[in-house]
Amino acid sequence: MTTRLSRLATGLAAILVLAACSGPQADIPAVVVDDTSTELFVRADGELVASESLPITIPGTIRMGFNIAWMAPEFSEVKQGDVIARFDDVQIRLDREATALNVARSEFKLANTERSSDLELTRIGHESLRVEGEREITESFEDVDERLFSRNEIIDALSDLEYLGVEAEFLDWQFDTFDQRTQAEQNMIAAERQGEASKLEKQDTALSMMELRSPADGTFVYARTPWGEKLGKGKTVFPGRPLGLLPIRGKVQARLFVPENDAVGLAEGQLVRLRLDAATEREFTARVLSVSPVASPRNRTDPQKFFTVEASIDDVDIDLMRVGNRIRAEIITGRVDDGFVVPAHAVHGDVSEAWVYVVRGQRSERRDVTVGRRSPDRVEITAGVNRGDRVSLVPPADAT
Repeated sequence: MTTRLSRLATGLAAILVLAACSGPQADIPAVVVDDTSTELFVRADGELVASESLPITIPGTIRMGFNIAWMAPEFSEVKQGDVIARFDDVQIRLDREATALNVARSEFKLANTERSSDLELTRIGHESLRVEGEREITESFEDVDERLFSRNEIIDALSDLEYLGVEAEFLDWQFDTFDQRTQAEQNMIAAERQGEASKLEKQDTALSMMELRSPADGTFVYARTPWGEKLGKGKTVFPGRPLGLLPIRGKVQARLFVPENDAVGLAEGQLVRLRLDAATEREFTARVLSVSPVASPRNRTDPQKFFTVEASIDDVDIDLMRVGNRIRAEIITGRVDDGFVVPAHAVHGDVSEAWVYVVRGQRSERRDVTVGRRSPDRVEITAGVNRGDRVSLVPPADAT
């Protein structure tokens, strides 16, 4: 099939050369319309990824982010128990020191509350005795001979008695509610201490997880963030999300990236021809498994958008194919049998209104056409031109 396409390209080139050397029509590059059979395809590049793998994750016992300080080289062979990642523990240790200080502060406050409670209870007892003594003295004025004391002295004594009664009631309330108030304060401090103690336990657990070891033998492959970037030094990973993968030998598939502007006619089930950069002499076939619904950048630094195509390889070469191998591919989006096919840049407009310029002598005239299947560089014309027409490859100078 590739040989047939090469012959077609050679034939088109020959037509252009003849058109350029045939008298008065030589100054307008054009292609002659004729029945042809050709494949329509989209070019893509990408890499081999694991279709089945063992994920390597941080145990999900705590919920916090881990900053990666070091990772084993990607695609390196690791043994079970080998350290494959280390995390930055500086901030965690600083946080732990602050938390330990808060725990000690809470314990001090709790002990101080107990001492303060004993002192407060003693104070209430002494105050109660004082008020009781003053009440006894004051009550002695109730039955005195008014001739012995002035009226004002007696009124003041009776006012003091009323005040002492209120004060005694308040002290009784303090005594009755003392245990309840003390317990509430201690419970609040104990809750604060428990919260800080739980945080301290979490930080101690995190410090025990500063090294991540491989759960099995295999080839270590970096996982990706939700934005498609590979994890590495300086990235943050959370428990439960994979930091890396150990692909199962022979379980690979193709992940291809098609530029947004070239993504014409992609669909599940289409044939894919691919070659590995490491073995360009061999061609493999695959089938499209899925096409991403929207195009997105491959990384945050490059705004160009791509559609992601996943393809299942028909015959996996276990010894040759490794996760991470770069590949180049052609995705066959259709085929035209005995139809009119011209270069895409010779067709103007869009699907709803398309036209070409047909060469007549030294001039080009616009011709409305109906287009059929297409690829990034080829368009099928189903109506509007005839066999033998010369379709201009460039618009005329006066075209609008």
